[in-house]
Amino acid sequence: MSKVSESEGVVERRLPTFLLIGAMKAGTTSLFHYLNAHPQIATPEYKAPEFFVAESNWRRGIDWYRQQFPPTGPDILAIGEASNAYAKYPRHRGVPARIAAHLPDVRLVYVVRDPVARIRSHYQTRVAEGSEKAPFAEAVFSNSIYLDYSRYAMQIEQYLDHFPREQLLVITSEELRAAREPTMRKVYDFVGVDPLHAPADLERDFYRTQDRAARSPIPLGVRKFLKHRFPWTRRFKELENNTVGALRRITRREGEHTAPRAVFDIPDDVRTRIGTELADDVHRLRAYMEADFSGWGIA
Repeated sequence: MSKVSESEGVVERRLPTFLLIGAMKAGTTSLFHYLNAHPQIATPEYKAPEFFVAESNWRRGIDWYRQQFPPTGPDILAIGEASNAYAKYPRHRGVPARIAAHLPDVRLVYVVRDPVARIRSHYQTRVAEGSEKAPFAEAVFSNSIYLDYSRYAMQIEQYLDHFPREQLLVITSEELRAAREPTMRKVYDFVGVDPLHAPADLERDFYRTQDRAARSPIPLGVRKFLKHRFPWTRRFKELENNTVGALRRITRREGEHTAPRAVFDIPDDVRTRIGTELADDVHRLRAYMEADFSGWGIA
């Protein structure tokens, strides 16, 4: 539903003024909901159009992309979407260049998270959906996506080849969780809307790993085909996960027991090796962070 009325003047479909580019498993869905809840912001029905990814929807053209956003009037000051595939270099190449060609003035918001926690969550999700069979350490060091998606400085540097630094805001998942209201004021101000607005559900975390279905009955290859061929299936997946999460929360409130999410400890030697692999990247990341950035104890 678009945030516009007939009395608010010219109504049109506009391209985004900001993009939430990731990182995966870093709280991007929660941030997307907090942005969508702002009355001066409009977002697409499907959170992640992935238009600028060549392997996804780039072939559909800019007119298709424009149609993913609702008609808006002058009361809407910012329009945006959230595709964490935009920060999955080198798996997806050329994304920043495509964005710059069509949206040279766009604001970019990038959420980063303790890499070890991000990798653990990434691994758990892949295990739950059936796409990962290997033990944790074997998976992390044999499949480059786990470390590459956690090389935040590397991802940022792809964008800074095409955008000025002032068009990029980097925040941490930890600050979004621990200091949500001031962090959202910073994000709102960055994308150009009233920073003093506080959504009613600002204290809620959305789409957490434990709220997802344990495993879809649809084979992974079929799900990937449907996701890219028929965008409406993304909405179905989100509804499916949200419904499962709601049912689990209801049963917990009613005193019934649900199976806990599997939790595992990462061995110290594996944690140390991850830190060693990412130390240089975290060191470079400091240049894009505030002075009190901890570096997660890595660098």
